[in-house]
Amino acid sequence: MRGRPGMPSPLPPTAPRTAAPEVPHPATSGEAARRGWARIPVAALALLVGVVSAVGGCAGAGSEAVAVRVNALPSGVRVPGPAVFLARVPGEERSGVLGLVRVGAFGDPLTEGAWVRKHAEVALGDPRIPTAVRGLADDPRDGVLAGGNVLDATLPDHVFLTRVRPAGEGLSWTSGRCVLVRRDGRAVSPAPEATCEEAANGGLYWTAGGGRPAYGGVDLVNGTASPAVELPASPSAVSPDGRYLAAVTRDRGLVIADARTGRLVRPSGSGFGSEGVFTSRGYVTVRDAAASSSSSGGGGEVSLVTPSGKVTDLLGPVGKVSFAPGGRRVVAVVTRPAARLVVADLDTGTATPVRGFPAPGPDLALALAGDFALAVPLPSALGDPRPVQVWRIDLGRARAERVATVPAATRARPVEEDRDRAGAPDPASGLTGLRFSPQGEVVALTAGGVTALGPAGARPLLPLPERRVLFAPDGGRGDTLLAVAESGARARVATGAAEDQSAAPVMPTSDGGHLIVALRPRSGAYPDPGPRDEVVLTRLDGTGSPLPLYRGAILAGVSPG
Repeated sequence: MRGRPGMPSPLPPTAPRTAAPEVPHPATSGEAARRGWARIPVAALALLVGVVSAVGGCAGAGSEAVAVRVNALPSGVRVPGPAVFLARVPGEERSGVLGLVRVGAFGDPLTEGAWVRKHAEVALGDPRIPTAVRGLADDPRDGVLAGGNVLDATLPDHVFLTRVRPAGEGLSWTSGRCVLVRRDGRAVSPAPEATCEEAANGGLYWTAGGGRPAYGGVDLVNGTASPAVELPASPSAVSPDGRYLAAVTRDRGLVIADARTGRLVRPSGSGFGSEGVFTSRGYVTVRDAAASSSSSGGGGEVSLVTPSGKVTDLLGPVGKVSFAPGGRRVVAVVTRPAARLVVADLDTGTATPVRGFPAPGPDLALALAGDFALAVPLPSALGDPRPVQVWRIDLGRARAERVATVPAATRARPVEEDRDRAGAPDPASGLTGLRFSPQGEVVALTAGGVTALGPAGARPLLPLPERRVLFAPDGGRGDTLLAVAESGARARVATGAAEDQSAAPVMPTSDGGHLIVALRPRSGAYPDPGPRDEVVLTRLDGTGSPLPLYRGAILAGVSPG
């Protein structure tokens, strides 16, 4: 069996079948990079001989995919804390029996680890967030996997675990039947057969379906689910404590539900927009000018709706509006007496003109992350593409500076609109950005205010140290990632993924110079771990080759660092 191009030969034909020491590797060793791949320890590879016929992570009759560490973590690479892997249980004659093996530190040999569960299913996702573990027949202990440790817990009945997503600091939720999982080991379901969903304008809600639609919120701090209340539409926003839910009806009426009391409030009038955010004072949204008693026409109003239903206009008349995550600020074009861009504090109602930004025209693209925003004045959509300037706005200081130029563009849209086309960043990354037409370039923005210009079709993945952003180039192959600095410097980062493998999740190491990349077979929705599952280490500067660390196992949990 031969390795992929650029990867080591899995079984050197002349190597003796004796234990071999692990050696420096091109992922960190310049000398090794000149020599090519170092050989993988034969003792570890011997365990794989019986499984080379497995395809897509499913072992054939009589075969067994044994998880191994194939190379040691190089010195100088820092990944704090223990790690837990999902793998086939060695010595188990039945196929498909999976367990969890824990090592004291990421990079340690699996043979030195302890099998903390010998028959389990796990909701997989980012291994740094807490997730649920369902104990099965041979080992019926349920648990919560958090920070590289498995804590005993009792899961609700009738829960089938597939994927897990982050909800808040130390809190996550499972897809399918929803389980709310906390880092301290608590795991609860809002109701039998409940499912959870992220609201478009922030927050998390759950519904149990059946009968008339009812929805409850989730407290993003402690994971407590509020009771369900009937709503005329699914919630567009949920308050961070899960108590209040906002929904916009088909006739653009607004409903505010208090899940604690079951009370529904319908503010008078219509014309409420789909955008909005919960603040400490209530729900802030945009109303059409005709619906506002204080507007003289020519734009909408940014309005506060209190839980009691009182409506107060805060800012207007306005054109383009975008709300900052967390409900603290809004960026808006105030159209009178002269068009100007302002940042408004939603707690105090104070609006401050943005200094250094040109007078906005009829079309403006906005994207917000943390305390920063991207703003792009756009040309007429009917004209030919021409250069456009990209501005970064510090929302706390209400000051703009030009950060990039897109050579030829007519339109721009937030990358969140790419979600159905797999071009949007994961919301948990804290990234946003603007994608430009007609070429598809993207300018990414981190919550810390770092901007980076990615190539056409690229997807922003995560912020990196040293004011860089990691992109996945267009095409979805996963064999190469792109690290782009704010200065424009780029480094192509190889992952070692073959055509039949995806590269996700991707995590930076604590030393800031490397990435840990999980490679998984593309075949099947949730394939069991097999020989096509790998965890590799690669350098962020683009030098060297990816170093396989583990094979035949899925990294299910690790310390968040």
